[in-house]
Amino acid sequence: MPKIPVLMLLLIPLALPCRSADVIFGRRLYAVHGHSYQQIWTLDSRTRKVAPLAHSDRRHDQAVCSPDGRRIWFLSGPFGDIDENELWWFDRLTRSETLAAKLKVRPITLVGATEKSAFFTALENDKGGLYRWDGRLEKISALDDTVATAALSPDGRTLAVQRGKAASVTMFAASGAQGREIAGCSGPVWSSDGRRLVCFAGAKIRVMDVASGAETAHAEFTLRPTPPLYADFSSDGKRLLVGTIGANHTSTSPQLDYWTLEIAAGKWEFIGPGQAAIFASGGVLLVTPRELAPVGKAHEWVSQILLVDPATHKQTPLAAGTASNVEPRRCLEPTSKPGELKRK
Repeated sequence: MPKIPVLMLLLIPLALPCRSADVIFGRRLYAVHGHSYQQIWTLDSRTRKVAPLAHSDRRHDQAVCSPDGRRIWFLSGPFGDIDENELWWFDRLTRSETLAAKLKVRPITLVGATEKSAFFTALENDKGGLYRWDGRLEKISALDDTVATAALSPDGRTLAVQRGKAASVTMFAASGAQGREIAGCSGPVWSSDGRRLVCFAGAKIRVMDVASGAETAHAEFTLRPTPPLYADFSSDGKRLLVGTIGANHTSTSPQLDYWTLEIAAGKWEFIGPGQAAIFASGGVLLVTPRELAPVGKAHEWVSQILLVDPATHKQTPLAAGTASNVEPRRCLEPTSKPGELKRK
């Protein structure tokens, strides 16, 4: 059996413990009078009920969880300021929020986080880069693009980073140490066990083994003339959720059209249009395209989160109302450390 270099052993993610997985999402309940802010809500994957986690006078955008589910990192900024240069975390056990840093770069995408570190793409003097904040700001790599170009493994140990104009993915340890490069690969996304990546090469969807760097499966996306832009693995790793620019996409209502793909059979099922989508217990969580709705004398953008059954195409609303429901992310249910109690 060939030996695996020590660095590559560090870059092979560990399997995470099996625990109940919730979904967190951003929800802004509009107020007729006064300010309203996007808060962090949770969707219980067993009961399909939603409940608020955070409730404070600040925006909670692009929320991501640490691998143990306890700490949720998010971006924020002053009310009315579109720039979000504040990095915060929310502790799910104590329900407290802490300002980590006011960043000197302009964050674009919050990629992922551990208990003590957050990873994000950002612009500095109009130049893109991948950054880590762990008490101080450090640039890991330069980037030509800052959207959908980096992904953190589920255990928080490894980054898959798209670099260069010729699509290729380079593996980095969370510390910044550089590892293997995978050519012909863009838009990397991890499987839930951290052993595989899905990425794109034009219209080709590739499934890659992280340890060997070898392609284990592929499919051609021929359902639209536009290339695939988004993917997600099902929990069992047997299906992919794939998105491309939506047929009804506009600048005021950006959206993708989504399908599921059975990897082994090559079978596609249309899910629908939406702002975002992820696999969840019972099907696919789909954020509907946003629409304007009256709120007092004004109009605001609203959207729902639907649970879509790929087999029957049944759609069940889970988060609706006069609200913006966005950015669903899977997040483990945290467990208390010794001496700590969960607050009800």
